[in-house]
Amino acid sequence: MKTGTEALASRLLSAPLPDSLIVPRGDSWPQPRTDVVKHPELKMLGTRRGAAIERRIEAIVAEARTRDVPEVTIVFIAEVLRAARYSDYITKRLCDLADSVDVVFFARHQTFALPSIVAHRVQSWESPQHLDLTLDAVVREANRRFHYDVMFEKWSGDGHNLVALPYFEDDYATDGLMKRFSTRFRIPIPDATTNHKKNASLGKDQLRRLADLKRTLAGMRRIPGVRRLAAKVFYTARKRISQEAQSQRWTLTSPERREIVELYRESNARFKEYLGSAARQKDWKRWFSELDPPRR
Repeated sequence: MKTGTEALASRLLSAPLPDSLIVPRGDSWPQPRTDVVKHPELKMLGTRRGAAIERRIEAIVAEARTRDVPEVTIVFIAEVLRAARYSDYITKRLCDLADSVDVVFFARHQTFALPSIVAHRVQSWESPQHLDLTLDAVVREANRRFHYDVMFEKWSGDGHNLVALPYFEDDYATDGLMKRFSTRFRIPIPDATTNHKKNASLGKDQLRRLADLKRTLAGMRRIPGVRRLAAKVFYTARKRISQEAQSQRWTLTSPERREIVELYRESNARFKEYLGSAARQKDWKRWFSELDPPRR
C-alpha cells in the first residue's frame, strides 16, 4: 500500500533472523520473491479456501513453541489484507492459535500515498488503464484507499492489540519508520547496509514515457499471438528506464494537495478520535500538524 511494508520485509531478511523471530517463507509459506515476504493469503481465513492457510499458521506456531521463548505473538500488517472480508474471524482465529496478536498499520499522508499508488499503476504493465499523472487519477484512488478511520474500525476488537504507526516522507533518510516499528514491537531491525527502498516509483519524466509506451502497445495487448511480445517490450524498456538517473518526482501542487486534504478531512478527524490519547504523542502530533499544505 506504498507505506514502507516491502522495505520493512526486506530489512528483516537482510540479516540472519534471531531465534525468537519467524518470518514465514520457504516451505512454510512459499514466496514469489526472495527479497521480500508477503502473506496476502491470510485474507482467505474464514472462507472455504482458508483451511489450508490455517494449517500453515498452526504449523508455524507449533514451530515457534519449540523455541526458547516465553510466549508466541503473531504480528501482521493489516494493509496487506485490505480486501479481507472476515477481519473478525481472522483476528479471533489467530488469537486462538497464539498467546497474543498484534495488528499494525502504517498511516502515510494521503497527499503523498495516493500519487505513489497512481505512479505505481502507471509504471505497471498489469494496469493498462492507468496512463495519466493527473488529479483525477488520484481522486479515483481516493475513493477506496487510505481511509485510516475505516482501517481502525475494521481491525478493532477484543482479544488483540491494534497499533497504528505514523509514516513520514523523511523516514527513508532518517530510518524513522523502522525505528518506530522496532521500538513498539521489540523486534530487532538490521542496520541499513544497502538500498532497501522497495517498490519505488520512477520520476515524472520516466513515468510519462512508460505511459506513452503503454498507449503505443495497447493494440498489441489485445492480440493473443503478440500479447507476450508486447509485455516483453514494455518490461525491457522499463528496466532500461529504471536504470537512468531519476527525473523529478511527481507530486501534487499545493492546490491539488488541499483538495485531497479536504476529501479526507472527516476521515482523518475520526481517525484522530480513535487514536485517543496516542494522538497527543509527539509523532502523531507532528503527523496531524503536517496534514494541511502551506498556502502559496
